[in-house]
Amino acid sequence: MTSRTTPRKRPILRRAVSAALAVGAIALIAGCGSTDSTSSSTAGYQAVTVDHAFGQTVVTRKPTRIVSLSPTFTDALIALNTKPAGYAPNPLTNADYPWDQGNPDLAGVTQVPLGPGGSVPEEKIAQLQPDLILGGGLIASKDEYDKLSKLAPTIPSLKAGALDSWQDDTTLVGKLLGRPGDAQPVIDNAAKASADAKNRYPALAGKTFAVSLFVDSTNIEVITNPDDNANKFFESLGMKLPDSLHGISGGLGGLNGKISMERLDLLNSDLLSVGYMTPGAAGQLENQPLFRQLPAVRHGAYLATDADVSAALRLPTARTTTWLLTKFDGVFAKL
Repeated sequence: MTSRTTPRKRPILRRAVSAALAVGAIALIAGCGSTDSTSSSTAGYQAVTVDHAFGQTVVTRKPTRIVSLSPTFTDALIALNTKPAGYAPNPLTNADYPWDQGNPDLAGVTQVPLGPGGSVPEEKIAQLQPDLILGGGLIASKDEYDKLSKLAPTIPSLKAGALDSWQDDTTLVGKLLGRPGDAQPVIDNAAKASADAKNRYPALAGKTFAVSLFVDSTNIEVITNPDDNANKFFESLGMKLPDSLHGISGGLGGLNGKISMERLDLLNSDLLSVGYMTPGAAGQLENQPLFRQLPAVRHGAYLATDADVSAALRLPTARTTTWLLTKFDGVFAKL
């Protein structure tokens, strides 16, 4: 487990792994602009109007100094070969996500980690002199949005109370860069990777799955919302949520269900993914008799994951799709 237990963890986890998740990744004022694909010229740039959770933002000039607080937006920039002026790292580790490590489009770029309690570091962002801020779900309030909007046109979540799809974010970034036609091939390539996996493992069709997060022994989160990105990842492979998880609520952010150790039987699925947020936490769950009796555990289709996998599942992107498929490859083969 790569995350560390600190007083900040729970607020950040609530923002990052929950409704506004996981989210996060950023970079320095040392002239990190965009690549040749986003030159400083604004000639011919068509203004983009974006409707979002806090209203509407109009971008009238081609952005060349983009700060991204959202890993979904950051990966969309990278997929479109665009170097940001700044980006936020994984809020749980303050390091790059594994799928971004070593990427040349992030080389030398200033990271802007979240502040105490998962707060957005407005002063550090201001120092980067951005002309566009891609905040996504990490902009948690209208007040925060208003403050960032004074620095530059700002894009928060596109939908209120729900995680945006990476396809929508990628399409939007293409438009904002003045290259709308370049976004669709990125989306198509990721879809092909999923289709290839589906063809490689036809036995996945109709199998059930459960994605959960072990916060502590009294708080086991289960992603029950069928529209959540994590569930959509497995559904794209022909899998489905088990009936036992439908209708369960009470989790962080209102999108997850919450179960107790006494109701581990609700995780009755063919495939089970459990994310552990603290070192040594896996043993607390794996030693439970009810857990060992679960079908996925007995058949080797259980995968213990860390904060990185949990983040990638909750906020998938074009870049994480292939990465996630490799992580679950061994488990898929057991079904």
